[in-house]
Amino acid sequence: MLLPVRPDHASSEPVALAAALQALDIAASGLITIVESGILDQLGPHDKVSLWQRVEQIRNRMPLIDHVLIADAERSGLANEFCYPSVTMMLSKALRLSPGEAASRVRAAQAVGRRDSMLGQPLPPLLPMLAEAQRGGEVTPEQVGVIERAVDRLSRPGLDPSVIAEADEVLTEHARSLGPRDLRLLARRLVDAADPDGPQPDEGAQLSRRHLELVRLRDGMWRIEGRLTAAAGCQLHAVLGPLSKPQPLRIDDAAGVAPGTDEVTGGTPSSTDGTRRTTEPDPRHHGQRLHDALEAISARLLQSWDVPDTGGIPATVIVTIPLQDLLNGTGQAETADGSLVDVTTLMRIADEAEIWPTVITPHGRPLWLGRSRRIASRTQTLALVARDGGCTFPGCDRPPQWCDRHHVTEWIAGGVTDLDNLTLLCRYHHTHFAQRGWTCRMSAQGLPEWIPPRWIDRDQRPLLHERIRRRQTEHALR
Repeated sequence: MLLPVRPDHASSEPVALAAALQALDIAASGLITIVESGILDQLGPHDKVSLWQRVEQIRNRMPLIDHVLIADAERSGLANEFCYPSVTMMLSKALRLSPGEAASRVRAAQAVGRRDSMLGQPLPPLLPMLAEAQRGGEVTPEQVGVIERAVDRLSRPGLDPSVIAEADEVLTEHARSLGPRDLRLLARRLVDAADPDGPQPDEGAQLSRRHLELVRLRDGMWRIEGRLTAAAGCQLHAVLGPLSKPQPLRIDDAAGVAPGTDEVTGGTPSSTDGTRRTTEPDPRHHGQRLHDALEAISARLLQSWDVPDTGGIPATVIVTIPLQDLLNGTGQAETADGSLVDVTTLMRIADEAEIWPTVITPHGRPLWLGRSRRIASRTQTLALVARDGGCTFPGCDRPPQWCDRHHVTEWIAGGVTDLDNLTLLCRYHHTHFAQRGWTCRMSAQGLPEWIPPRWIDRDQRPLLHERIRRRQTEHALR
């Protein structure tokens, strides 16, 4: 999460802004109190629906504040001040939003928020009709997102710019009467009508729109979504195609059946060697076969030496589990990215992988593995992953696969290469933390603590990553 603002910052707010925030807070509290008092019993059905609509209209206007705040953050470099690489990531951490929701708010601000020219002159929004409707509370943030994404598809070289203005007008008008689902269908038809042939292959456009999302769900499964470039899609299709073909189960029964006969219903003709053959169709549908093909490729890749490095070691599935749980065959193990797997699944993975036992103290600190060389060894890196679980800079969620090994006391200044002087940092924070005034130290328990600059915390209280705090709590409970 974003670091807390010093209490004395509130006194530096302009009087008008502080008064407006206080009035909004008082008004919201008053409305909640009135609604909870039982006054709804005095309203008829139509009055209740009208109340809902009025509250929704107010809620629909609240993103106008977001637009101004986001525009100011991008103009002033606010994210960099707090050592975040983008406004989207800063919003995600500061407001506890999902990355998708944070990105949606930033895109909406760029589409319907007020703009300034290079000389500071005010410019109209990119979608003025939609912006006006939102200012009146007539469209929801979800509808704004639907229209913004549709217009984005029309914003490419080769299309008449007037199409964007027409799409803005038509979709905004229908948004006043259509729900998100129907509006999304209408937007799709409008885009298809304006651009029936679709965009021509454009390597630059494909590179800008490429993305892949891998999200862990609550039930332990994963959802994968994305858009691949033409080259990446062809390569993946070529790899998955042969492995995802149906695989019927063939049963051979050397029963001495006469050649050329078929005595099995639904079976294939017998072979000339007198062996009866029958097949059972592959019960998996196409999506399940593609999944199994991807799993097979991933397993093959992990067994290969020609794989990307994980902080200097070959790609590895790193799993942490209490020794007693492993011996008893109970409980769950935790992977480096926080996923939970049961012992049965763990043993299946371990059957094809290396096992690196790591002794962990009650504070969650792995055993000391000192080395005299500058580059941490494979064993030390695995111990760092077990201890840190990823980038240890406060609020960062980068997994260990994307982290460097950082010497708390620099090697050139006499720092040694052992766990008491190492921590994991993503490339962004490894590069920028010092110039932003942050420092790192190791606590008495041998865990990395971060000291913020005085302008963020006057007392410079040390911060321990919430991921490590959570693991400490879990170890204490065990």
